[in-house]
Amino acid sequence: MSFSFFFYLAFAHLVAVISPGPDFFYILRSSFENGLKNTLISAVGIGTGVLLQCIFCLFALTYLYDEIPQIYLLIGTVGAGYLFYIGLVGLRNNSHESITIKDSINKRLDILKSFFGGLFVNLLNVKAIVFFVSLFGGIINVMTLSDMVATSLYFFLATALWFIILSISLAYGKKFFISEKFQKIIKQFSSLSLMIIGVALGVYVWT
Repeated sequence: MSFSFFFYLAFAHLVAVISPGPDFFYILRSSFENGLKNTLISAVGIGTGVLLQCIFCLFALTYLYDEIPQIYLLIGTVGAGYLFYIGLVGLRNNSHESITIKDSINKRLDILKSFFGGLFVNLLNVKAIVFFVSLFGGIINVMTLSDMVATSLYFFLATALWFIILSISLAYGKKFFISEKFQKIIKQFSSLSLMIIGVALGVYVWT
């Protein structure tokens, strides 16, 4: 896999992971309700969920394309359209989710609950699976097995690291992450980026 494809995947993942969504709000709530240590473990759980979803989507697409090669153009086109669509919807959606801040001092460390809480909030997000299918659908034909493994591990590490940084920042008072202004800026940036990624993927699939 060339550097340009890796950059495409890494940038698309960055856009998705920083965009306010179920994982983002779960970490915000956990930071204020469950304390830093529990939230750090939840961040690893979310990263693990991303890892499992990547592996599932990559190998499912590989099997499908091996069985029905003609479906590549369809999935690639629909995937590109979906990425553009969710970017467009994000630009038009001005909703804001409120966060209830509670006292998290002396919260007991619960490793299993925190890990599986983060894991399942990610795995149960159906939109995440559709996103990965859309993201990989148009370029799976140029990815080797080692590319798939490396990409899945990178997504795991990058996701966990982002939410760990977010958790630590919230714990040490950088609460601008929950401001409506900050969320609006991030949503607009990620939405425009997804639209551009969708167009670029569509061009690649059809050329």
